[in-house]
Amino acid sequence: MRNSKEYEQTQLMIEAVKESAVKKQRRILKEEKGDEEKDDAIAITNSPRFGTNVLQNQIENFKKTVNGGAKFGDENESDPESNPLVFYPKSGNLVFSGSIPNLSGLKFQFSLNDVTNAPYIFVDGLALTDDVITTLNKISGFYKNWRDEWEAST
Repeated sequence: MRNSKEYEQTQLMIEAVKESAVKKQRRILKEEKGDEEKDDAIAITNSPRFGTNVLQNQIENFKKTVNGGAKFGDENESDPESNPLVFYPKSGNLVFSGSIPNLSGLKFQFSLNDVTNAPYIFVDGLALTDDVITTLNKISGFYKNWRDEWEAST
């Protein structure tokens, strides 16, 4: 009889590999389109023009729910795509990203308009311990709530 915890862990690992392959394929397709369909990025910061501490609230919520040691890029309006929360007006897409250093530097990215409806993770050499699996499940759950909240607010 198959251990259900091992089965769940295997399924998570398979999904992570599939998501990584889909992301790579989408990036290649995007690069082929070139600048003709370029969507200028807007950094969503804590500026009042975006609402009351929108970025700060996103970061605090993630840290409280998923991992208190998560790290996020600094606000940088001169390089919008380096920010943790970025809006692309032409496509209507919103992207939220950061890292969790104590998980082998795991990087995550949420995309509101992604066809997979799943978060992406990028990491090298991470042991799939029970704690790691729990954190990956938290990332996935947080993403689903994040996506649902943003979709409900638009």
